[in-house]
Amino acid sequence: MTTTGQTQRTAQTQRATHDAPGQRAPGQRATLTRTEDALLAALRRRILDGRADGALDDGADVDLLADRMVASLPAVKHEADVLIGPFYDTPTLAAWRGVTRQALSKATAKRDLIGLKIGDGSLVFPSFQFGASGAPLPNLRQVLALIDPDRIDPWGSALWLNTVADEFGGTTAAQALRDGREEQVLAAARRAAHAWAADA
Repeated sequence: MTTTGQTQRTAQTQRATHDAPGQRAPGQRATLTRTEDALLAALRRRILDGRADGALDDGADVDLLADRMVASLPAVKHEADVLIGPFYDTPTLAAWRGVTRQALSKATAKRDLIGLKIGDGSLVFPSFQFGASGAPLPNLRQVLALIDPDRIDPWGSALWLNTVADEFGGTTAAQALRDGREEQVLAAARRAAHAWAADA
């Protein structure tokens, strides 16, 4: 029979052994960045607030859940990150949303998603177009049909949707869509399209 002190010492020894330099797998880090620590703290707060109640029973496969959480992180690095990113690549987005690559391609062709072609010919997907659950922006197809009817400038469309503007109360068109203000966004898209046509 072990005492509480023995159990604590065993746990400390296991942690020390796991964290020992010679014991880590290649490429495995010993510390987290400040942002990673903040992410874990935010996740902890949400669990303690009861937002995961009923979702995590004692038999839950926490490794699988962790893999799904990591898959939901947009990990593609691009020079446009500051303005439009971060971005998902096709495999990561398909895994997170639980759909096929073909389904993403079809949604992009229908303009229900914004897929942007990068230098190697692959598509990246700006993360701003997805809510916390992975739901895409509502009414995106209608907005894109107004601001870029000929599909000439998808990058410009993404920038317009993700730029903070006074007409949306100091937020973005994307956030206004998510807030249910589609008529306001559609009217702004019409005005933008007319202004761009006049400048052409």
